[in-house]
Amino acid sequence: RKLNNFNSYLAILSAVDSAPIRRLEWQKQNLDALREFCQLIDSSSSFRAYRQALAETEPPCIPYIGLILQDLTFVHIGNQDFLPNGEVNFAKRWQQFNILDNMKRFKKCDYEIKKNTKILTYFDNFSNYLCEESLWQISETIKPRGTRR
Repeated sequence: RKLNNFNSYLAILSAVDSAPIRRLEWQKQNLDALREFCQLIDSSSSFRAYRQALAETEPPCIPYIGLILQDLTFVHIGNQDFLPNGEVNFAKRWQQFNILDNMKRFKKCDYEIKKNTKILTYFDNFSNYLCEESLWQISETIKPRGTRR
């Protein structure tokens, strides 16, 4: 979050807040912290908190691509390409332009992060990951269903 990388921020929070992990018992302080972190990416009111944070963010920034695509899809599906009189619907094109132009402002400068081969090696291009079923099996090994710790 401190790097304004909202896309990765959402990915990490989604993983931590996933059902196989969420069902495990957490300390109250960890649950409170997770709840606080998740407020930014709360989908209620069309991601109002995230949109506000994004509007106040200075570059560099990596916006959440899912919401950009959702907005573009909403504009595309919700508006005709042509008006009833056959003219091009420039209002639709203007909305699409504004969405993309707003994101373009974050490319004005780059991150100054040096490559760390230890980190890259550790993640190994994300080639080693578990499917949802495997995550559930591990979760149930840690805390079998119907038990309380």
